[in-house]
Amino acid sequence: MFRKVRLRFLISFIKCILIKIRYGNRAMINPLRLYISPGAKIKITNGGRIYIKGNSDRVFLSKNTVLHCSGGELTIGNGVFFNENNHVICHKKLTIGDDCLFGQNVCFYDSDHEFRDNNKKIRDQGYTKAEVSISKDVWIGAGSVVTKGTSIGTHTVIGANSVVRGNLDSYSIYAGNPVRYLRKVNEK
Repeated sequence: MFRKVRLRFLISFIKCILIKIRYGNRAMINPLRLYISPGAKIKITNGGRIYIKGNSDRVFLSKNTVLHCSGGELTIGNGVFFNENNHVICHKKLTIGDDCLFGQNVCFYDSDHEFRDNNKKIRDQGYTKAEVSISKDVWIGAGSVVTKGTSIGTHTVIGANSVVRGNLDSYSIYAGNPVRYLRKVNEK
């Protein structure tokens, strides 16, 4: 058991070094504070930049999690835990604060496909973009989707399978499709 634990952290460390070599200063990561599970991927295209703090607490990318920064700026704080099958797609700016937890199959997008020109294929029309900001100590339940233009306050909880858009207050619980306010976290 102890040997397996050590081996998986060694493999993660090597992956981090390879990412730093491949992307240079576009991937600001600390290989000692970032754990990348087998099947997890970090991809940077179109001049994007990824900054994963990991100064004090380790950041975990669980199995099949994908961080893709295409021309944007993705910042992830200390102690963030991405559960299995999370997808973060950044075209403009996406910020995740310290100590956030994300259930399985959570997706984050700071863009939508443009589709208004009937004379062009949707895939050729580009994107509309708006920044996404997730404050520290946020928990987002499994199957949720965080869309462009979203701002989530500190110590906020989002129920499973929610579609999140807009400004969400700190110390609050939200859920639904579309997401709606339920109550403050300290109320019963």
